[in-house]
Amino acid sequence: MKNYILLVTTATALTAVSCGMIKYNKVYSYEDEFRDNTKKYVRIIIKPEERRLEIGTAKVVLAKTFSRDHEEVNGYFVISRLSSSFKVDGSGFMKAGGRRYELTLQNPVSELRSESETNVPDFTTSDSTGVRTAFSTDIDTRTWIEDKFVISMPPEVISGISEAEDVLFRFYFGPIPVTYRLMGRKLEAVKEVFKE
Repeated sequence: MKNYILLVTTATALTAVSCGMIKYNKVYSYEDEFRDNTKKYVRIIIKPEERRLEIGTAKVVLAKTFSRDHEEVNGYFVISRLSSSFKVDGSGFMKAGGRRYELTLQNPVSELRSESETNVPDFTTSDSTGVRTAFSTDIDTRTWIEDKFVISMPPEVISGISEAEDVLFRFYFGPIPVTYRLMGRKLEAVKEVFKE
């Protein structure tokens, strides 16, 4: 019976993890009849190259929007950081295929986020007067900031990414540089979005 419960628990956990990851590293495409265009995009998560505690992972959506007479490629970044860190500077860099490109961060927004977890364990005591049940409450609150911004990718940037074996994004949070490397399966998904 214990083996059966362990097997069911493991299968459930693996299913939940795999279903949660399905939305990442996969190219999606849809036609938007309201805006009269087609959009291809991929969601990726990139960990920073530097091992610092202040700045965390980047959740990125790279999207290509095209219509009969217009094509546009943008990167939508959400970078988590500690509330004690500096906000992201207004510009950054990208390196792809041996070439360096300066990036301008459009519409940068910083949002304070928090998450609380409450644990209410109960315990029972007994003495000569009877049995008593008591409760205690533990509240764990985590606070962080998410920097959100958009970068526009002109044709020369797309060309550099299409030829590259890896792509580096560098952003600055006050005096702290943070580098995100895009390679392997994630980069192949991005190249698929940029294909004609």
